[in-house]
Amino acid sequence: METVTWNLEWYGANNQGPSDEFQQTRNVLRVVDSLDADLYAFQEISSQQALTELTSYMTDYEGLIAEHVNYNQKMAFVYNTNAIEVIESGYISKSDVRTEVQDQWDYYWANGRMPLFIDFRYLYPEKNVSEEFYGVIIHGKANTSDYKESYQRRQKAAEGLYYFLQDHKPNANIIMLGDYNDDVAQSIYFEKQNGEKVYQETPYDEFVDDTGSFSVITKILSDSGESASVRYKDIIDHITMSNELFDNLIDSSVAVYYAPKGYISDYRNTTSDHLPVWAKFDLTKN
Repeated sequence: METVTWNLEWYGANNQGPSDEFQQTRNVLRVVDSLDADLYAFQEISSQQALTELTSYMTDYEGLIAEHVNYNQKMAFVYNTNAIEVIESGYISKSDVRTEVQDQWDYYWANGRMPLFIDFRYLYPEKNVSEEFYGVIIHGKANTSDYKESYQRRQKAAEGLYYFLQDHKPNANIIMLGDYNDDVAQSIYFEKQNGEKVYQETPYDEFVDDTGSFSVITKILSDSGESASVRYKDIIDHITMSNELFDNLIDSSVAVYYAPKGYISDYRNTTSDHLPVWAKFDLTKN
């Protein structure tokens, strides 16, 4: 099972992101055709109409978008219908999380981008495999004028999500993909102390530190200094899995997909300011 997270930079949004929307669509299709993944977690999709147009060119793929997000940077799942059967989808609302984060849950996620989930069954009949998964897309609060507050909002959002998954999905096969808008080795946010930059702990520390329950599998990309951002050196696009999948991850598969920068002209201005990040799972090991 191949999974991908990719921020498509204002896909389908007029006058934002790449100026030639038709060219952006062509480029995105070239990339997904090369990846040929089973599950895509996209960020910054402007509307269901834009998503429907994109998937109309993808044979045997369907998509669902985060309709609860009013802003035109919505999350969306796109999946191979020959391999994935959707059981349920929705979003993690404030009524789902612990009381200490309920009041400002949508605020912590910025523009109401509360996590989108998909409960699905992955089918691999040739190997007699049928496994149920709980997929989550997140798009964390970006740094704005008040970097400290943005960082604190990411902290609260991540903490609330961590405890939600522990409380409600303790035995699920969880895959959490997205634009975390922060790194996981340490935060991109720093404070000045004695004239020196002191980078703070990652806001996703609950997921990083609880190695018995989760693995932020893209941390190896952080540790090796890789980045999926076209403009910045830190990697903020990540994938996390729950302990139920520890034995299924194909270690060598965790990677930034750099190839489009070679076969797409002016990738940054015609396609996205992010590159895809992917990971593969061998479900025959169960």
